[in-house]
Amino acid sequence: MQVVKSRFIGYCHGVSDTIKKAESVVKMGRKKGVPYYSIGRLIHNTDVVNYFESLGLKVIDSPDVKPGIALVRAHGIPDALRESFIQSHFELVDSTCANIQKSRKIMKAAVKNGRTVIVLGVENHAETVCLQGIGGVESFLVSSEQQLEQLFASVPRDRAVCVITQTTFPENLYDCLMEKLVEHYSDIQFGNKLCQACISRKKNALELAQSCDATVVVGGRDSENTKDLAFWIKRSGKPVIFVENAGDINAELDKCLSAYSKVGVCSGTSTPVNVIDEVVHHLESL
Repeated sequence: MQVVKSRFIGYCHGVSDTIKKAESVVKMGRKKGVPYYSIGRLIHNTDVVNYFESLGLKVIDSPDVKPGIALVRAHGIPDALRESFIQSHFELVDSTCANIQKSRKIMKAAVKNGRTVIVLGVENHAETVCLQGIGGVESFLVSSEQQLEQLFASVPRDRAVCVITQTTFPENLYDCLMEKLVEHYSDIQFGNKLCQACISRKKNALELAQSCDATVVVGGRDSENTKDLAFWIKRSGKPVIFVENAGDINAELDKCLSAYSKVGVCSGTSTPVNVIDEVVHHLESL
């Protein structure tokens, strides 16, 4: 079997920065002799989360634990939650993605200029929660076409609006919702775009899929950008197999994959290189 890796493999810049800061939080906590935490799951990858938990980095959702050093992950956190950690005497290390920080600034400016803010995002996704958690900024969340109709009933057509999107929102749904928003509102500002790193990764993955008999997508099952990769490859008509790591490839999948002479491998932005390499090594051994 010939195994071909995508050109875009491993962490994106935002996730890479979070991993580096998580490593520094562990060192700081050990040096100071205080507990060290991640506010929410570090990234959308179980292997990485488990690794850092083995180093003592505990995942917490609130400051109801002994104060120490707490990492703000790449998705960011709502203002109220941030303040509660500060008031509880935690030392915060912030790794909020620069794109998300920029989106939040745009939302604040839009409200100041009298615009109604619309957020396109997956409900309860950490990034969406962060975007909607800005103090003094009310926004409308749209996750589906049905919710878009509810928005139209609540926000008049002549209202000036600003649209902000979760950077890893599914592109097919994004295109559909944006088209209808443009048709409905005459005064519409686009605050940001989908993550370009994710778009480039997907484009390359689709090109890879077309040149292979099948494609293995490696990444966390709760990672929106990884799920989006698998969705688009499947939609292109090519066989796709979604795994978190080499351990997911059982005897049945081995038998299935052995039927292909050329298999592509691509990954989400929160999948570490060593996990990808283990999958590649397993495939090459078939």
